[in-house]
Amino acid sequence: MNNLSVKRNELKYYISNLEYYNLTSKLETILKPDDFSTPREGYFIRSLYFDSHDDECLYEKQSGSMYRAKYRMRIYDTKTETVKFEIKNKANNQIYKETATISKESAQKIIAGDYSELLTYNNPILNKIYIKFTTKFYTPKVIIDYTRDAFMFDFFNIRITFDKDLHSCNTDFDIFSDNLHTIPCILEGKQILEIKYETALPEFLQRTLQIDAAERMAISKYTLGRRFFKVDQWEDN
Repeated sequence: MNNLSVKRNELKYYISNLEYYNLTSKLETILKPDDFSTPREGYFIRSLYFDSHDDECLYEKQSGSMYRAKYRMRIYDTKTETVKFEIKNKANNQIYKETATISKESAQKIIAGDYSELLTYNNPILNKIYIKFTTKFYTPKVIIDYTRDAFMFDFFNIRITFDKDLHSCNTDFDIFSDNLHTIPCILEGKQILEIKYETALPEFLQRTLQIDAAERMAISKYTLGRRFFKVDQWEDN
């Protein structure tokens, strides 16, 4: 059982397809691709998000709460035998992720509602998730699929990622399925740029990433995935 804790600043932008191709062509000359990524091809990511019976994660995000958390399982291959279970904490622009690894069998039990499976690992992160899920009645809410094109810079622990072709499924929570019926999450021709760093963003990267048409936004893939199943008009804000 491996636990991982990562703390970074995180900035997000919507960019056009043209901007995406322009930026990746520049970045591949000055940064190295993520170990799992091939420039312009990327790699598959699937996340299953959980929320409370009264959608506290969704409403904390929509109300602009400075301190909030999301709970998700994540895989990179539907044939995988291991799953990352993650708490993504946010305070302003800073992200703190707590990640534990569980088996495919455990993930299936938890998705089915057997949260006692979390306790079998005797793991502090999974124990924290167990308390949250059982006291606030958390259940699976949405699966998000996308392709990530990523670049790395070892100094300052910098990652520049482009998340493309977001799709969601709110009716089937089998994270290992190859036959999910998904729908697009954002308008065609738009992708998500994320800039992640620990302490500072070097000036040469600031110059490279200057995008006139892009505006920094508080983008949430979880919220985007649930936008077509909202119950209140204010959730669009």
